[in-house]
Amino acid sequence: MGVEIVADDGADHDNSCFDDEWRPALDNELIDEGRESYEIREEDEDGEEEDSFSADFYRCGTDWSCLLPAHEEGKKKLKQANLLSMWGLKEPKPQVLSPPPPKRLKTLSVINPRESVSPNFGKSKNNSTVTPPSSNRPRICPFYKRIPGTPFAVDAFRYGSIQGCSAYFLTHFHFDHYGGLTKGWSHGLIYCTRLTARLLTLCLSVNSSYVHPLDLNTEYVIGGVSVTLLEALHCPGAALIHFRLPTGLCYLHTGDFRASKCMQSYALLLKQKVNVLYLDTTYCNPKYNFPSKEDVLDYVVRVTKDFLKRQPKTLVVVGAYSIGKECVYLAISKALGAGLTLRV
Repeated sequence: MGVEIVADDGADHDNSCFDDEWRPALDNELIDEGRESYEIREEDEDGEEEDSFSADFYRCGTDWSCLLPAHEEGKKKLKQANLLSMWGLKEPKPQVLSPPPPKRLKTLSVINPRESVSPNFGKSKNNSTVTPPSSNRPRICPFYKRIPGTPFAVDAFRYGSIQGCSAYFLTHFHFDHYGGLTKGWSHGLIYCTRLTARLLTLCLSVNSSYVHPLDLNTEYVIGGVSVTLLEALHCPGAALIHFRLPTGLCYLHTGDFRASKCMQSYALLLKQKVNVLYLDTTYCNPKYNFPSKEDVLDYVVRVTKDFLKRQPKTLVVVGAYSIGKECVYLAISKALGAGLTLRV
């Protein structure tokens, strides 16, 4: 069977490997009487929501007590904290901007205004068009990109050289996180996973002398701080970053990640309390309830097979960005026994 799988490198990007809406409106001919419906059920036969870690995670809102083991209920109650008050920072007051004073217009005393306009209007003395001066002020790095008590910043490359920062961490290779990185980067060492490091040098031509790859599940001491990268289950090379300061305080920066029950077995998270969690996600809201990755892949394969059965010459197109949908290509390829061709 001749099947070609094409990756459409779309410009739009969200922050989860499978955080797209996987319930497309199928052709009316496909969903007719006697045919299988491709809707992925969110409830069981009794009408109750499936009991899962992700369901509990999304239901709990800002009070995570329901995620604690049953025997610990009543002993602890976790509540979302205000980072500004935790770090002793004052809440910034909104600035009330007064409207600029109205411009005074010069009254022309001639009957025909056009005749009174100078031919050099809008030009400087050297006959060049006058343009407003551009602002060269550097962008200020927001506080949530910095790790308190360290010279570290995470996914903050668009701010250039950050005062007091000597190490820059990158969670994964998606533009909304590595934006600002170019081949001319020289502001400090970049720490990331080995796969992400290869992408930086191959795709962005970043000077390899500034790229410092780290292995997953391995503790490194950088500037007196223990740093460990954990699998984020987002895209190839994506990592959660765990920081343990000499004071014993622990910070966890998630970057983009996919909440999964397997994360409960991460040894580092089991034995060490996280004092501050940097949660980088678009979908931490109870109204979002996504199917599991396995259900999504099974759904895509079933839809693909059905269309190919009806029309063997169907072209399978998978919408994607730079990286993150490889598992979809592989699942379709494996199910159909078709090869994959990489076009560079």
